[in-house]
Amino acid sequence: MENKFILNSEISKNLGDNSQIWENIFANKEWGKYPSEYLIRFIARNFYNVSNRKDINILELGLGTGANLWFCAREGFSVSGIEWSQNGVDRFLKRMKEENLLNLVKDIKIGDYFEKLDEFEDESFDCFIDNYSLAYNDFDKTKQIIEKVMKKLKSKAKFISATPSFNNLGFYHDENLAYHTCKPTQGPDAFTGEIRYCDNEDIVSLYNGANYKVDCVKTLISKEKDIVEKELYIIEGSKL
Repeated sequence: MENKFILNSEISKNLGDNSQIWENIFANKEWGKYPSEYLIRFIARNFYNVSNRKDINILELGLGTGANLWFCAREGFSVSGIEWSQNGVDRFLKRMKEENLLNLVKDIKIGDYFEKLDEFEDESFDCFIDNYSLAYNDFDKTKQIIEKVMKKLKSKAKFISATPSFNNLGFYHDENLAYHTCKPTQGPDAFTGEIRYCDNEDIVSLYNGANYKVDCVKTLISKEKDIVEKELYIIEGSKL
């Protein structure tokens, strides 16, 4: 695939469900190959000092084309993931093969992670990553997914979730869709399907439970000429 920047609006009309929209995006657009700095810092802070990195099992919900898992594997950790796009998974596995990292890929499942999480063993992961993927599920389903993934984490495991604020350019209230959900046609999320945005109360409700809690919430804001284009919550937490 040619390394060419393409706007989502050039290849997506926001038609179909989210899985169809993203299958089309991953099939037709060069996607990010490198993780965000907040993800790198999170992994380094929590896991760089372990005696055997291969013993650390990291799970990503919605791995996309695999930038985060590629980084984790390059750093010596064992990785697994769930992704609903066959194109995304194919691109990830091709890269891992080319860079001789397939030995650190434990299990990749294709489908809806609400269902596919049931196929993983309970208390088998040291960490789960969500980088903007949970936001493509409505509030109630997101809570159910978080409850499920917590069962797959070991005691004292860590998690990180990056999710958009409703201060993002492009968010609007759509009474025909679920709570805080819309289909943006402008801003950084334009033409990527139905997205659920968050406020602080949502974060408290979603990321705290009987045996897991939020440790900290950071806010990343991107502005241009005093206009907020993107406001991103970075939620870090622990299983008790």
